[in-house]
Amino acid sequence: MDFIMSIFNFIIDMGAAVMMPIILIIIGLIMGAKFGDVVRAGVTFGIGFIGLNLVIGLMSSTITPVANDLVKNLGFKLTAIDTGWATASALAWSTEIVPLVFMAILLTNVVMLLFGLTKTMDIDIWNYWHALFIASCIVLVTGNVFVAVLSSIINMAICFKLADWTQKDCEEVLGLEGISLPHMQAVNWAIITYPLNWLLDRIPGVKDIEWTTDGIVEKLGLLGEPMMLGLIIGGLLSAAAQFSAPDVNVITTIQQIFIVGMNVAAVLLLIPRMISLLMEGLMVISEATQEFLKKRFPGKEIYIGLDAAVATGHPFVIATGLLMIPITLLLAFILPGNTTLPLADLSILTFAVIFSVVPCKGNLFRALIMATITMIIVLYVASYAAPYMTGLASNANLTVPEGAAQLTCLGAAFQWYSWIPFALAKFFLT
Repeated sequence: MDFIMSIFNFIIDMGAAVMMPIILIIIGLIMGAKFGDVVRAGVTFGIGFIGLNLVIGLMSSTITPVANDLVKNLGFKLTAIDTGWATASALAWSTEIVPLVFMAILLTNVVMLLFGLTKTMDIDIWNYWHALFIASCIVLVTGNVFVAVLSSIINMAICFKLADWTQKDCEEVLGLEGISLPHMQAVNWAIITYPLNWLLDRIPGVKDIEWTTDGIVEKLGLLGEPMMLGLIIGGLLSAAAQFSAPDVNVITTIQQIFIVGMNVAAVLLLIPRMISLLMEGLMVISEATQEFLKKRFPGKEIYIGLDAAVATGHPFVIATGLLMIPITLLLAFILPGNTTLPLADLSILTFAVIFSVVPCKGNLFRALIMATITMIIVLYVASYAAPYMTGLASNANLTVPEGAAQLTCLGAAFQWYSWIPFALAKFFLT
């Protein structure tokens, strides 16, 4: 088992920017594409992914201090600290059940493809950590490896079906042609947001309110462009954080407002450019895959399953995510029974709100309503998950931050439905 774990760790430790191009190149060669074309496509995809991560890193390094200041200056007193998805994913990939869960998910995808139960070929194996995390929690609480592996199969099978179901809307709204999103943190919200959008369609007055990209650009001109929205939203968030401090330095505050605003403006402009590189690399593999299937399986359609990061380039996905930062902080403070202090994952709220934007075709008004409901659920799930994440962290000898009773993670709570098998396992097996 140690030898197998070392192989998995070697592959995973290279990171998605290396691992995914290698997978793409292998898939392209199997599908009969030319060697030079697939190598160029794989490297282009890798470069795009690195660029995308750099831009998301810029967003994180810009927004995290602002969020910290908002939390500090508003005096929130909550005991479960959000330490971020990176901590949760590291815990998930470090447990002894990694090989079993990895192979179970891979085989589930292959079997579902062969029997026509899904159209999604998920190459985003890094994000298997979502199912791995829940499986690890089940082993922690029950000790039952079989149930843990079964939970990962069920969770990912649902994820593949949701990716199929939402693909056409992702193509229409986000421009992801032939791409689906089997990313549990994002796509599982479709179960909730599509019915919510249906309900909003039937409320008089509300159903007629439409704030779209085109409409805002038309009405606001320059101020409605993505980079200007970033400048304004980033500046306002920074102003709220700076001016709520007890010892405000006006000159430093003004400087920070412009710095944060420009960084967020850069993010909104650069993310679509990086995603265009991803798409350029994927087109070669996608076309080769479709050609392969046409010859051997006439009429069979396959989607390439990717990390939801490729969907964060839509300006309203980013705008909604940014606007949800102060809303999420307010919710954390006022929701009865919530123990979660949002912190590290405030910078990745864009992932949680993708499927608030998609069902309503980019209507910011509806997206904010649905994202608010989403984040209420996230905070309660994160509070529920805190003891179990703290237990995993304790097993891995991670230290709980000073002033916190427990660790938690908004990113792990984004995958809300995966906690249902966990709750059932805990109820019946303990």
